[in-house]
Amino acid sequence: MLPASLLVYYGLRGGSYDVIPRQQEALALWWILGLGFAFGLLPRSRPPRSVLVPLGALLLLAVWTAIQLTWTQSDERTFAEIARFLHYSGLLLLIWAVIDWRTWRPAAAGLLVGAVIICGIGLASRLFPSIFPTDYVVTTYRVNRLSYPFNYWNAVGAFTVMTTGMALTWSAHARTVWLRSAAIACVPICAAAGYLTYSRAAVIGAALSIVLILLFSRNRWVAAVHVLGGAAGATLPILAIRSHKEIADATGNAGAGVVLLALIAGCVVAALFPVATWALRGDQRWRVSRRLAWIAVVIAVIAVPVAGHAEISKGWNQFKTQPSAPPGADPASRLSNLNGNRYFIWRSAYRAFKKHPVKGTGAGTFEFWWSSTGGDEFLRDAHSLYFEQFAEQGLLGGILILVFILGLAFAAVRARWRLPTEDVGLHGAMLVAFFVYLFHAGVDWMWESTTVTVLALGSIAVAAASVSQPVERRAGVPLRVAVGALAVVAFLVQIPGLASVSNTRASQTAFKDGDTAGALKKATAAIAAEPWAASPYAQRALVEEAQGHLLAARTDLLRAQRREPTNYQHPLVLARVQAELGNTAAALANVRRAKELRPKSPFLGVEK
Repeated sequence: MLPASLLVYYGLRGGSYDVIPRQQEALALWWILGLGFAFGLLPRSRPPRSVLVPLGALLLLAVWTAIQLTWTQSDERTFAEIARFLHYSGLLLLIWAVIDWRTWRPAAAGLLVGAVIICGIGLASRLFPSIFPTDYVVTTYRVNRLSYPFNYWNAVGAFTVMTTGMALTWSAHARTVWLRSAAIACVPICAAAGYLTYSRAAVIGAALSIVLILLFSRNRWVAAVHVLGGAAGATLPILAIRSHKEIADATGNAGAGVVLLALIAGCVVAALFPVATWALRGDQRWRVSRRLAWIAVVIAVIAVPVAGHAEISKGWNQFKTQPSAPPGADPASRLSNLNGNRYFIWRSAYRAFKKHPVKGTGAGTFEFWWSSTGGDEFLRDAHSLYFEQFAEQGLLGGILILVFILGLAFAAVRARWRLPTEDVGLHGAMLVAFFVYLFHAGVDWMWESTTVTVLALGSIAVAAASVSQPVERRAGVPLRVAVGALAVVAFLVQIPGLASVSNTRASQTAFKDGDTAGALKKATAAIAAEPWAASPYAQRALVEEAQGHLLAARTDLLRAQRREPTNYQHPLVLARVQAELGNTAAALANVRRAKELRPKSPFLGVEK
């Protein structure tokens, strides 16, 4: 119940992408860790020593990011990344402090249950939108892609694929037939939600998950049959969705009842497959020798590229081409091509790394690099954990993130060989979720989509903890002091950004309500909470401008500009204030500066 509840809590807060819920959750984690270790209540388990490598790498990455505060282009954004790294560190440390070989199974099952609940909520938001909060992503950007509850369709797509892979793997190995049927019955729910995201990455992730399911399964033939069963069950609700345009296009819910009936039928169909494989004793009778399995893998590795050479070349050419035509009437038509902007974003990140190979541009600052080097659309992230870390963090940061990932994988895979045969399937489900995540994190900003990352890190951490030994006595004083001190540091790191952003948004709300005095007070409180941040100064400047205090507004905008010298927004607003003061030359100079920092800005009269 605890892992499921925790995951659902993260998910229903907009995926915890926003800094306020994310840092509130980090505070709670480190509060538990600090008090638990200080009073000797933690740890309750002793994880394998191999987990020290990924945990140490992530903490070192936080330290390296803190060092970047001496040269980064934005102290505010870099500080927020330190808080993110410490958040994820706290999650891993808490799991490894409480989960051992006796408790990892219900923890793993809880992650799956929580993930399925989130997928079901996302699907229900499309079928019965009136009982859910307004999906502002759909209404604002006029898209038909399922974004609830994470506010990003690709995040929902990645999450559904990870959940589907977990459910299918467990369905081939659970100890009872009813558990197997229950696990696979979740697949149509997740697949239908994933389909509504119209995510191309989710399609590729689904294909990858099938390979991983077979790789990490012990009962491979049973798993293969269950993959077919899950696909058969998922086909029914997807066909029903396609036949009801309002649901497919997010314009209404006519036909929701039909889709719901098709979904129930799909769950029943999928659930029958484990009954059949159980009755036929597939676990015992359907075996493949390891030698034959390796031969099949080698043939597949060679045959697929050769046979699909033409399609691979076509896809690569599409990948390097910006989309030039609007999508077709069928919302799923975008799944048939690879046109997009990823190639250009990743190329820009690579160029940032080449120019700043040692120091990087500073954690959280890729947006400024992208804008100044000709990026024509607004974005904050490099849409790849790996490209982004090398671009923003330099060579050391990129290596540390790779050590972190590989260390997690090694610790979990190493634990697999020490498990009894009956536990390999559930353990494999955790591995599938993590490795599917690694793909999605490489092609999109899943690292910043907190709930998706929490599912991945939670899964791999539980897998690594499957061989942890229980601890019956209190930890020694050095360990308790060390973790307690780390908890204090992590706790203090979360507070400034949380307080500053909360006060900045309160200032914006007060300003919209016409309370300029209250808005000014809250903006000043935001500055006091995080004086190195640029956003609070920019907010206060806007309030001062509205009050007619132009000199004060100019001063605050100059302060914001000093804190983010490569952010085009500050000189752009400053140009307006200078013009209102009658300083024409200064206004034009600031416009030119803004244009240098974002040459393709739509706000500066630049034609495409």
